[in-house]
Amino acid sequence: MTTAAAVLALLGPLAAPAAAEPNADQLKKRLQAATEQLESVVEQYNDLRLEVKRGRAEAERVRARIAPLEQAAQARSAEVGTLAAAAYRAGRAANVIGLLDAGSPQELGSRLAMLEALGTRRSRAIESLATANREVTAAQETLNTLAAKEQVQGNKLLAKKRQIEGEIARLDEMRFDLGITDPGPILANPPPLPPGAASTAVRFGYAQLGKPYVWGASGPEGYDCSGLTAAAWAAAGISLPHNARAQYGAVNHIGRGQLRPGDLVFYYGNIQHVGLYVGGGRIIHAPQYGERIRFDRVDYQPVHGYGRPGRRS
Repeated sequence: MTTAAAVLALLGPLAAPAAAEPNADQLKKRLQAATEQLESVVEQYNDLRLEVKRGRAEAERVRARIAPLEQAAQARSAEVGTLAAAAYRAGRAANVIGLLDAGSPQELGSRLAMLEALGTRRSRAIESLATANREVTAAQETLNTLAAKEQVQGNKLLAKKRQIEGEIARLDEMRFDLGITDPGPILANPPPLPPGAASTAVRFGYAQLGKPYVWGASGPEGYDCSGLTAAAWAAAGISLPHNARAQYGAVNHIGRGQLRPGDLVFYYGNIQHVGLYVGGGRIIHAPQYGERIRFDRVDYQPVHGYGRPGRRS
């Protein structure tokens, strides 16, 4: 007896007539819809994680610039101090009496030129110091902004993680109620393949068959959809982001008739799923939570587009 039915039984005649309990087919449809929604949330999590990664890389670049900028500012400050001292000494030596005592017009001109040159150099050094200080301040402000952004993104990641964990608990309960069990491992050997990066990616995909879908994972014990395709092409020496939409933006787009083993197939209008084409009209992919990496037809779900990793043409 479900919790709702138990409550109604206790209430007896006071209870309003209960709606009919959903049958197994309706529950399966609800499970499928909830599972697809979870995959969308997982890809949102992966996208957030990419943003955090990019932000941290930018912060490292800024942090690496700050030390040289500070050194340059210190050097400009020392130069200003040196020129100020020189100007002070020259000013004392070249007072009015000293200028009048100049032995010749040429010597007087030299002393005046020296004072002017010192003044010009000092002005330029002060301008350089101000510029260097502004650059240090700007870099530090950028670093502070990036740190604040990372904090916000970290909070979003944590909230998304909790959302995913809550959805998984709900899915587990639905699967238990329906009596859905683990289908077990899937084993298959790849067909003969020509040498090359795409073949390496396909062989990697075959080696992952039967491993579980694990949200946010990129192996080796389990994968989500974009984690699997990223890992497959990483084995071939080509880096792809761990996010289906980002992968679509990183590959060369091709038509259905151009598909060959190793290409990627992207699904749904919002690109929330991706699979690895292995030939024969089939893909290998990490379908969704509660399932294992398996084969499916290319058009098992609405296709958004096709892509080929590698150098853009």
